[in-house]
Amino acid sequence: MGQSMSHRRETSDCKRLHHLVEAGRFVPDCRAMRVEEYQTMFDAEQRHFWFRGSRAVVQSWLTRAISELGTDGLPSLVDVGAGTGGMLERISSQCDAWGVEYSPDGAAFCHSRGVRVLRGGLPHLPLTSDRFDLALSMDVFEHVEDDVAAMADVRRVLRPGGRLIMTVPALQWLWSEHDEALHHHRRYDKQMLETRLGEAGFRVVRCSYYNSLLLPPIALARFAGRLKDMAFPSTTAPSSDVGNVPEPFNGILTAIFSSERHLLARGRLPLGASLIAECEA
Repeated sequence: MGQSMSHRRETSDCKRLHHLVEAGRFVPDCRAMRVEEYQTMFDAEQRHFWFRGSRAVVQSWLTRAISELGTDGLPSLVDVGAGTGGMLERISSQCDAWGVEYSPDGAAFCHSRGVRVLRGGLPHLPLTSDRFDLALSMDVFEHVEDDVAAMADVRRVLRPGGRLIMTVPALQWLWSEHDEALHHHRRYDKQMLETRLGEAGFRVVRCSYYNSLLLPPIALARFAGRLKDMAFPSTTAPSSDVGNVPEPFNGILTAIFSSERHLLARGRLPLGASLIAECEA
């Protein structure tokens, strides 16, 4: 019986792909992370404070957007740049969700979680226009050279009035080996992000810095890293900040970061290591 139900879902998903996918649009212009960074992400996504805290903040904004849209039944959602599928798996009960991932390694991790994902990249998503109620994009646009074109392509696949919830790394002065390892083109400030979203045709509903409470130690660590690199230049490939944080420190940092969802429910945060925005197509 379980096999029969699984087969019916796969058949239904295959039929829906005919309405979902636009042929001939897989022409990505984004910089994928190295294979080892996808493995690091997959291993850390369920326990590391950064992923857990960021998911808590993003999911609170997504839940509010779903409530404001007021769709009948589950709203349709595309997770653009699904990574290894951790967030896609988490929101599958809230939305009729699909993912799009450029990297075959990332897509393989998504499939291992049992979530639905298509291969594709920005600014040419392999999706039909006016298709989704919601789009999610967590730390993706910084990987694309022409980020305005990428944002406009996400707007294209949203229905009129649809919402985009997106995050990007903030503050160019925090640039470090972490950004190089993840193949970023830039970090954003709030004005820059709002301007580019507007150029892409979005109306910014709300926008704020976040990852604010941990900004002082993050900034200190980045500056210390620069001094270290100046004194002892590295000959190895750059690596990201994501590593093993022992307990109970990881739990404490998770609680601090996650608490920002309550602060953001009351207002905007003036500075932080990341930015989050909700936009209307």
